[in-house]
Amino acid sequence: MATNVISSLKMEGSPFEEINKIQGKDVISSKHPDYIVDESKIAGGSAEWLFFPKNEKDVISIIKKMREENTPITISGGRTGIVGSAVPYGGAVVSTDEMKEITGFGYDSDTQKYFIRMQPGITLKELEEIIKDKEFTSDHNLDDEDWVSKFKQDSESYFFPVDPTEMTAAVGGSIAANASGGRSFKYGAMRPWVRKLQVVLDTGEVLDITRGQYKAENGVFKIQKEGKELNVTLPTYTMPKAKNAAGLYAEPDMDLIDLFIGSEGLLGFITEVDLWIIPKPNGLPNVMFFTSEEDSISFVEKIRADKELDVEYIEFFDENSFELLKGKAKTNPALANVLTIPPEVKTAIFFEIPYTEDKLEDIIVKLDDIANECNSSIDSCWSAFNEVERENFKTMRHAVPETVNGIIAKRKNEYPGIHKLGTDMSVEHEHFREIMDIYHSTLKEHNLEYVMWGHIGDSHVHVNILPRNIEELNLGKKLYKKFAKKAVEFGGSVSAEHGIGKIKAEYLIVMYGEEGVNQMKEVKKVLDPHALFNRGNMFEIA
Repeated sequence: MATNVISSLKMEGSPFEEINKIQGKDVISSKHPDYIVDESKIAGGSAEWLFFPKNEKDVISIIKKMREENTPITISGGRTGIVGSAVPYGGAVVSTDEMKEITGFGYDSDTQKYFIRMQPGITLKELEEIIKDKEFTSDHNLDDEDWVSKFKQDSESYFFPVDPTEMTAAVGGSIAANASGGRSFKYGAMRPWVRKLQVVLDTGEVLDITRGQYKAENGVFKIQKEGKELNVTLPTYTMPKAKNAAGLYAEPDMDLIDLFIGSEGLLGFITEVDLWIIPKPNGLPNVMFFTSEEDSISFVEKIRADKELDVEYIEFFDENSFELLKGKAKTNPALANVLTIPPEVKTAIFFEIPYTEDKLEDIIVKLDDIANECNSSIDSCWSAFNEVERENFKTMRHAVPETVNGIIAKRKNEYPGIHKLGTDMSVEHEHFREIMDIYHSTLKEHNLEYVMWGHIGDSHVHVNILPRNIEELNLGKKLYKKFAKKAVEFGGSVSAEHGIGKIKAEYLIVMYGEEGVNQMKEVKKVLDPHALFNRGNMFEIA
């Protein structure tokens, strides 16, 4: 039976002297600069300590020592985030780079699913390969049943379905950010795929949390810590129905595990995790082309509503994306097909349909009928039937953001302060057309260069503003805040998949108000009263 009371475990640490570490601000900045930045490219990162723990005991010792010295800790995973969560401003960086072991494999009879137990430093790409090659031994069995042998004998292929675009992201960081990606349309973000977490608190005590074991009671958890029972009172704001990765998750009767998922490392250090895996469907990736954005949105609405199609993901590329792709195609052979796209094409929808050979013809007929209703046809569709074609599709999808980053890098030569303004907002489906109209009309009115792409299946597209000078950068920032307010008004989120970090704190206030943010701060103060972990993420603690 679930309870709302959890006791922390007293755990022994490793000898501090034996932990792999580097000390000295100058040494870290000159010889290990990668650990004071992340993909956000925000400047000013620095640290006095850099640790490479190998296991939970090392983490416990580091946390206890840093707490004694009142030295804040920034938790560092793959550093692939774009909101500055892994950028330290002094203190210690604790990297998970050497915490990459698979520690167990099991099967849950209630859910009838396999799960993998692992340390947090394993990247999503490494996990993908481990699952694909079934790299498990009998030592990984978590009980007396030989689940590893049964898994290896299973003729099906399995996968972990959450697919953030950057597969070098670490599992721990992906959980801390509640990361998602294209397949979130069907499978959601990280949250539902996490079975169990082990989390080290600021005292060095450990919480062992299995989903379904600890439930809030009237919006309160009770946690035994340092011999005292603490009340963790959850925020009372209403979570958006739309895709969301902004702020602490809060529901009156929520599971304790969900408080730590998406908390951006504010509440503790994840040292071990169980993730569910499932059979991988045989999927057919496609790109359907349209001569108007309205038609492409209609197509999305129809295939999203069709339960028989059971679409894996639905992605959108706007007219400006094609212009960038055509320019890139002149120097990249993998994009050669882009040059054959007719000039009247304005938008494209990338999507994948699971299929079996006996049903493929029926699926194609249905897609053609839907496409015809949206002023397109199956003749205006590319499909990837082999691995080379699949890789070409991936190249197309990734080439647009890569090209945008290249444009901004060149403009930085003339205006060093310039950077891309990329929105990460979702809305409820019923408001999607309206928010798209607002994006287009506002940006065209101000003559700003922009490109749009993203997870249209979740009514979540990224609007990327490409400022040509500092004046346009400042104007873009003002419009960004206007868009954020409108997204919230439309039942959405100011950050649907990238989190808040150190960059988007003002948008968290737009979404939850001062009171909501203050309620998050109270949760932080109870679980981490000295603000030991990830200072500056989401909000500042006085």
